[in-house]
Amino acid sequence: MREAPRKRSLALAAWGEEGLLLVLRPQEDPEFPGAWGLPAVSLKPEEALEEAAQRVAREKLGAGVAEARPVAFGVEERPRYTLELWVYEGRLLGRPRLPKPKPGKTYYTAFRFASLEDLREAARRGSLCSRLFLAVKGLCP
Repeated sequence: MREAPRKRSLALAAWGEEGLLLVLRPQEDPEFPGAWGLPAVSLKPEEALEEAAQRVAREKLGAGVAEARPVAFGVEERPRYTLELWVYEGRLLGRPRLPKPKPGKTYYTAFRFASLEDLREAARRGSLCSRLFLAVKGLCP
């Protein structure tokens, strides 16, 4: 029996003055269509986690992040792969500007500032990053 491929990803919990930044996944997203959650990227080969945290802010939010630090890690078996996921938390620099979508990547259709409670729905739908971040903050998903 062959081992499932591994996917290494990093999600970013970015705080702005108005609260936690959540992004809306597109309706055609294969795993969590229309869910509000944390922005994330798949790690590039040999990419450091700190570099990925900066890249998710830059590429997916059109902004920067300061004081990014790791707060959680989890592994989950998915139907087609094994997900290894790090969650970083940091302070958002600037106002987000969602970029135009490019083929082959997940881009978000909207953003809003919210509270931790607003991650519960994505956690119920199976979002590992939402479940991990809620657990770190002492809130069971």
